[in-house]
Amino acid sequence: MPRWIRISLISAGSLLALVIVLWLILALVMRSRKQAILSEITQQLSETIDGDLVIRDMEPSLLRGFPNISVTLKDVTLKDSLFNRHGHTLLDVREVFVKVNPFAILRNQVDIRQITLENGAIYLYTDSTGYSNTYLFKGKKKSPSAKPKEPTIRDIRMRNILFTFENQPKFKLYRLDIRSLRGDMDYKNGGWVCRVRKEIKILDLTFNTSKGSYAKDKTLTADVKVSWDKVKKILNIAEQPFRFDGQPVKIAAEFNLSTRPAHFNLHIAAESIPFRMATSLVTPNISSKLDSLDFEKPLNVYADVRGRMQFRDTPYVRVTWNTDNNVMTGKNISLERVGFKGAFLNEVNPNMGHNSANSRLSIYDFRAEFDSIPVSADTIRVLNLQQPVLTGRFKSQFPLTRLTHPIGAHLFNFTKGTALVDLEYAGGWDPKDTVAGYIKGVVQIKDGGFVYVPRNQTVQECQATLDFTGADLYFRNVRLRSGSSTMQLEGSIKNMLNFYFAAPEKIQMDWTLNSPLVNLNEFQRFFVKRDRKQAAASRNQRHKASRVLRQLEVVLEECSVNIQLAVNKIRYRQFAADNVRAGLHLSKEQVRVFEVALQTAGGSMVVNGHIDHAGNGNDKFRMDARIRQVQVDQLFRSFENFGQDGIEAKNLKGTFSATANITGGMREDATVKPHSMFGSVTFDLNKGALVHFEPLENLGRFVFRKRDMSNITFERIHNTLDIRGNKIIIRPMLIASSVLNIQLEGVYGMPRGTDIKMQVPLRNPKKDELVTDADELRKRRKSGIVINLNAVDDGSGKVKLKLGKGKDEPTNE
Repeated sequence: MPRWIRISLISAGSLLALVIVLWLILALVMRSRKQAILSEITQQLSETIDGDLVIRDMEPSLLRGFPNISVTLKDVTLKDSLFNRHGHTLLDVREVFVKVNPFAILRNQVDIRQITLENGAIYLYTDSTGYSNTYLFKGKKKSPSAKPKEPTIRDIRMRNILFTFENQPKFKLYRLDIRSLRGDMDYKNGGWVCRVRKEIKILDLTFNTSKGSYAKDKTLTADVKVSWDKVKKILNIAEQPFRFDGQPVKIAAEFNLSTRPAHFNLHIAAESIPFRMATSLVTPNISSKLDSLDFEKPLNVYADVRGRMQFRDTPYVRVTWNTDNNVMTGKNISLERVGFKGAFLNEVNPNMGHNSANSRLSIYDFRAEFDSIPVSADTIRVLNLQQPVLTGRFKSQFPLTRLTHPIGAHLFNFTKGTALVDLEYAGGWDPKDTVAGYIKGVVQIKDGGFVYVPRNQTVQECQATLDFTGADLYFRNVRLRSGSSTMQLEGSIKNMLNFYFAAPEKIQMDWTLNSPLVNLNEFQRFFVKRDRKQAAASRNQRHKASRVLRQLEVVLEECSVNIQLAVNKIRYRQFAADNVRAGLHLSKEQVRVFEVALQTAGGSMVVNGHIDHAGNGNDKFRMDARIRQVQVDQLFRSFENFGQDGIEAKNLKGTFSATANITGGMREDATVKPHSMFGSVTFDLNKGALVHFEPLENLGRFVFRKRDMSNITFERIHNTLDIRGNKIIIRPMLIASSVLNIQLEGVYGMPRGTDIKMQVPLRNPKKDELVTDADELRKRRKSGIVINLNAVDDGSGKVKLKLGKGKDEPTNE
């Protein structure tokens, strides 16, 4: 072995042995002076503490602090003078590890280099009266000549310490489960720099106990540097990452303690933070308002907070965020390809303070797709978060076919066309808001086509402009074609925004309709109540749509509609009319027509009436009609013989005028239920003819065989018929015809119950054609032989004639 190596090894060994010997000497000195050292430690710690400090025992920790000398203080407690009243121990730690400077011990001094607190609790408490146990840190009064001793503790550590700060007057509560914390102090002439490494479970971080905790139950890990400028009295934390449950959040802070009250500035940057993680870091009163929202991809969030460290002082807050190509979900709504920039500011007006009423939430360059429908907005703002008002201008252009799915295929099925949307909205953004809203702008539909599924109504062509003017909605230049019907409409809905959600049954649509032709056969399903099974199926689909679209179906079901018609031609089943002018009212429970004026069957008609929807095929109708100078055969054919088969259109000719008041029942296909009509018809038939009327033709087989009973003509017949379900009551009337004169009255049954009594003079009316005197004519009609006949059915509905007056006198009901 070379000599220089041997000398080096001997020197190093000697030095090591010397260090060990010195360290053992120091350890022996420490053991021999255990009580003195414990007293010195207690005294040094008590220099800044004015309270009941108790250290139960001290044990040297020779190996743990090598080469320094270390001791472990057992069961260290610190209590204030009113502990017995409030019961909160300020410090209660099982072990306090203290590392001291060995050379200071040789000088009979204790220089603490490191303190470690393990397994215990720290409780800083201020009660409702303002009393606080933190007065213990103010220390004891020192003489003016005493020179303050510069701190020498360079390493502070904690493990498994529950830290609690409770200030009842200021409604603050912080509870931190400090699993590990290490602070390495570097003292300089102008202050110090501390490197802090920590892992803390945040149990409560409550700045206002009425609003809840920030970052509750989050684990905070960080390795940051904190600096203190003693001259400027500024505590500074450069931007460094803090991790909450592993999510990095960059935080920079500056606290200026040179002013009273102290000022602070915070800057927070959370890039690529999941939305749910972001909301979990704020208080429940904020996160609860965002519970219905979520984003599939992370967002970038930045915040600046500045203010004064003073009770009830609300700081200035500005938060910005952005995202791109994201997916946003909410209550029954999902937006795809979402991109926008946002900002929150709680100082819109610099002179109105930092509060909810002076706050603004803004979203810029918003773009998204709602169920493949593109939506964009330059700026969306929510003003006054105390009573929020949402404002924004929304634009979109898309094929109408894309509307089928979001509205619901159970309601509308769009087949073609384009929609253009340009709307400005201002109003509440929450269903519970009382802020009156308005929408301004237009929605244009071009070359559209759709099926209104609840009524199975197909519209082949549609052009329309929806003009929103505030709370009202106007329909302009609406042109529709359904089947052979074409219509041009103008309409309005007043106070739509006020009633849309709150009271849809109060919504009233007013329309004017002009058309060259309306074929009501193509709209029959609008005259009946909606099928319950179909309505139930529609309700089951509503939860899949957004709130606005779900409510649209409710509005269409509950609202009422007023229509003023001006139609050149109307067709319905066998009915045809020209120059129709009418008023129509549609509601959930009723269809009502009023002052319907039209030309039909060669004459004119004015009709008022309504249909009451009872459901299950039990709908009821009422009709009041005034008929003037119509052709009776065309009239009966148009109204399908008024639901009876006694006298049909093929049996009648002549000019007919009447006044009818009729009620009845309707089937679900809008046809009249047989034998359901009640009412009366007062008629006047001029230049009439009774053609192939079976009862009279049967009479001709027995008598008057030489007279033409198949075509009986007459100048005028006037009477009132009372309709009673399956019976028509014929009041006494004279039929002066070309073949005979008949005085008749009775009941015509449908199909059974016929009992008509007739007095038939055998005298041929042709013999009296030249008589012009009415009294003479009346006398001649009763002269000669008069036959009494009784037309009755045989129980099967077949009518037979019998001689005689019958058993009962005719009744007039």
